[in-house]
Amino acid sequence: MYLIIQTGDPVPSAQRAFGPFSRMFCDAMQLDQAQVINVHRHEPLPAMAEAAEQLTGVIITGSAAMVTDQDDWLRKTQAWLQASLAHHIPTLGVCFGHQLLVDLLGGQVAYNPHGRNLGLSRFSMSAAAADDPLLGPIAPLGAIDTLASHLQVATRLPQSATLLGHCALDEHHAFHAEQVIWGLQFHPEWNPTITQHYIETRSPELRQEDHSPKAMIEALRPCPEATALLRRFRQLAEQRRAA
Repeated sequence: MYLIIQTGDPVPSAQRAFGPFSRMFCDAMQLDQAQVINVHRHEPLPAMAEAAEQLTGVIITGSAAMVTDQDDWLRKTQAWLQASLAHHIPTLGVCFGHQLLVDLLGGQVAYNPHGRNLGLSRFSMSAAAADDPLLGPIAPLGAIDTLASHLQVATRLPQSATLLGHCALDEHHAFHAEQVIWGLQFHPEWNPTITQHYIETRSPELRQEDHSPKAMIEALRPCPEATALLRRFRQLAEQRRAA
């Protein structure tokens, strides 16, 4: 069983069209079902003994929340994840989930000094990606297109983390730590239409920031290599479970 720790909700138009973040992940990972806990609504996470026994992997979703706000539900989620480290459960954090893990493991999260990253984002992989279990299969490509939406970033990775790549607006776009933990600042579960909903919703702010929502939408395209990372994570988690 996979646990999806849902830390927020999509913008309303995207949720109406595609469902919650958990549905997006299940669709992209080809999962028939998953246990979904809405921690931002103060739903309790499972007992650790039960989780260690039953969980194949954990996914932490994106959110409109900010890690730097240190909400009570965020701290409780981090405490649960800290306890999970001893059980070596494969864990993938995406966008806000990526930042949550960075903060948990001793790194630093802050507002991006380069500003908002929304839309198509070119992810350039580091040399370490070639030896990474998750990114290794796509590392020969050197760089892939991804879809992103965030204001905060990891400004410093934890000492235990290996940097896996960067993009033009974010030097810490992906990392691997503690053998079974990965963070991706981009959204492998999104498609261009989901991203378009975000651009349209954020259009007033984007125009104030001197961006062209129309041009951003026209630049969108599918990012199959990014989406494939979710199926690769599933493969790695299930291999570990079966070992």
